[in-house]
Amino acid sequence: MSSTSETPASSSVSPGRPRRRWLRRLLWTGLGFAVLLVIGSVYQAVSAAADARDFPPPGKMVDVGGHRLHLNCTGEGHPTVVLESGASTMSSGWAWVQSEVAKTTRVCSYDRAGTAWSEPSQGPHDAAHVAAQLHTLLVNAGESGPFVLVGHSLGGLFVRVYADRYPGEAAGMVLLDASHPDQLERLPESVRKQFEAGIKVMAVAPVLVHVGLVRATGLFDQMGRGLPERAFAEVSAFGSTVRPLEAAHAEMRAWADTTAQVRASRELGEMPLLVVSAGSAMSPAAADFLPGFQALHRELASLSSRGQFRLIPEANHLSLVTDESHARQTSAAILDVVRQVRATRMSGAASP
Repeated sequence: MSSTSETPASSSVSPGRPRRRWLRRLLWTGLGFAVLLVIGSVYQAVSAAADARDFPPPGKMVDVGGHRLHLNCTGEGHPTVVLESGASTMSSGWAWVQSEVAKTTRVCSYDRAGTAWSEPSQGPHDAAHVAAQLHTLLVNAGESGPFVLVGHSLGGLFVRVYADRYPGEAAGMVLLDASHPDQLERLPESVRKQFEAGIKVMAVAPVLVHVGLVRATGLFDQMGRGLPERAFAEVSAFGSTVRPLEAAHAEMRAWADTTAQVRASRELGEMPLLVVSAGSAMSPAAADFLPGFQALHRELASLSSRGQFRLIPEANHLSLVTDESHARQTSAAILDVVRQVRATRMSGAASP
């Protein structure tokens, strides 16, 4: 029986063909990704230009020596209240509070260097430099003290250094769910890890902004949710731009310098002081840390012999200023200190 030799079928696939198909798919995927990046970048640039046109600064731009900061003052009366925002927030975030406080006295919100309408600064972003720029801003704008200083979150550290560096300008203070200089050391290690993770997010966020992802997803919209429509639109617009994120990142990287400056600052003597603490957590995970934060806030009240502590049970860290009802309670706390300052000045004037 003769044997026959078999030849490969003519339909056999060349070993190089799957590799070529894989390379083509990779090429088309990369090309599609590049196109999406270009579209996202164009979307971001066009939207940012529209925001600049649609949202002019509500206040005035004031030169502080090489760059200008945005200052928005409303209302009449003394003492003037100065509002210092937390990290990653802006003057528009005080919309509910400012409109309420302005019914009773003069009140000023502003944007730190690089935030919202304010121009960036080449200097450090620690508390000492923030305080110096705020001092120059108020002087150059013609705003006269002494002031009631209100600091929310990180802003609480800034106003404490301001009161230490310019004691004659601080008549009263309100600390709203304020940062404590020792919180990373005294609270559970997970708080430090969250803080460090937040710094890493801020470091990469500008890249996501450049390609339009932050704007398209509304990643930071929660910072203004609950505010009046116009204020929310402003917070959302500026939260989708690079410069404020870079400024917030610089402020958080300056944490060690800022907290050292706060620890070195003097106590507040007999200054009217009200420490307001949020009674609700922003997330289930944050609920575990709430008692610890509230204990630190109670400590802060001892900075002054006239210090008081107040809990707003239903409010969380952000809603103290963004929720209309909670902001009304925050405003009431601020005005309580305003009245104490007025009473102190009247009793001093009446003394022989």
